[in-house]
Amino acid sequence: MLNYKTLLEPGETIDELIQKVYEYAMKENMLPEDTPASVLKDTFHSWMASRPWVLPQGLLLGSIKPSLGLEDDQPKAYWKSFPDRQSFYKQLIYDSHPRLKKNQQREVRLAIRVLKNEKIRNNLNTLRRALAQELWRQESIWGKMSYYLTTNPIANLIPNMGGSYNLANSYPKLRGEPDLDDIESLQPILNMMFIKTDRISLAFSEENFSVSENIAILHDIKELFSPRGNSRVLPTAHPQLIPNPYKGKNSPKEAMRWEVTDGDRPYKRVPISEKEIRSRSGVFKGFKFDQGRLGAGTRDENSADTQNARKKYLPLETGRSHTAARLFEMVSLLKPAMSTSQKNKKIYDEWMRAIAYGIFAYWNAPNHEGGYPKSLTPIHTYHEVMDPAEDYLPGIYRRAFSYRDLQEYLE
Repeated sequence: MLNYKTLLEPGETIDELIQKVYEYAMKENMLPEDTPASVLKDTFHSWMASRPWVLPQGLLLGSIKPSLGLEDDQPKAYWKSFPDRQSFYKQLIYDSHPRLKKNQQREVRLAIRVLKNEKIRNNLNTLRRALAQELWRQESIWGKMSYYLTTNPIANLIPNMGGSYNLANSYPKLRGEPDLDDIESLQPILNMMFIKTDRISLAFSEENFSVSENIAILHDIKELFSPRGNSRVLPTAHPQLIPNPYKGKNSPKEAMRWEVTDGDRPYKRVPISEKEIRSRSGVFKGFKFDQGRLGAGTRDENSADTQNARKKYLPLETGRSHTAARLFEMVSLLKPAMSTSQKNKKIYDEWMRAIAYGIFAYWNAPNHEGGYPKSLTPIHTYHEVMDPAEDYLPGIYRRAFSYRDLQEYLE
């Protein structure tokens, strides 16, 4: 794989490399004629700016500032590596295209609106509590003992380090900021040992949290009850209640994707072939699907999903979201029976829409608006979330390769 250093040939400067990409783009008509070469250089330097920490087991992590509660002033994480120069050329040109840039800005604006949407917020609050009840109902005796042991007053004085989105500093701020000159404001300190801020307790909470806070809690709950190697890294006493995507009793029958066509309909839903269903290492495992990626932040140029989305200039970053699919799988635990009332079916549909729109918005909104700290890891874009969402709730992304479904929902 070629990173930004090994892309350069001996004696070649970055300016010379960018010029070669620009000439390739003009020759292949991949950029408007009036596009300056400087836009390619700007994109390239934004890719280079973030240099992740390499953790055990090959895990990558950007800035640690958000985890310490500090301002997220580090560059956005991209982490690009390419199998060959042509893949690098294509991705740099695509990420620099004016139409793509406009759609990136549109996704940020939509994400901000979602995070401020009261309907989505209310649905996430009710979903969070319903999932807490369902997971607790299926919880093992060892899991319950583990919960009581780790949330007793003494252990609760230790900072809650469980859950990766807790480390993104996205959990609710329940304890307040005490004024040391005001004796009454010291109450949060006195209450500290009795207020449980772990993910399970927060899932049960009757407090009404924001869209971002709900997404962070639900994401970390999902980690706690997922199979090893699929979300959680460390072993826990909690059972594996959330199956791998497409493997649960309420899962879709198969992974599908949208494809651009030349027929009467501009696109169609097609099954993802067994050849496309591969893990990161390329070994078929059955529960994975074509994520259209070569690694964190690098799209696979040979992926059909990549090629189809690029025809419409939709932002693409780190692949069709497997994290989102695991969240959809968790919500599927609450899927009502076919014989249930239309009211219950509508509630479930609203929950699925809330989690899909919420996770997209959390990843894409600016940090100061409640979004995920962009310096931590590369994020998933609208198409990368909504394509698998269509499997779990048909019709949520029926106007594929556009934003019309979400825009109409918000209006």
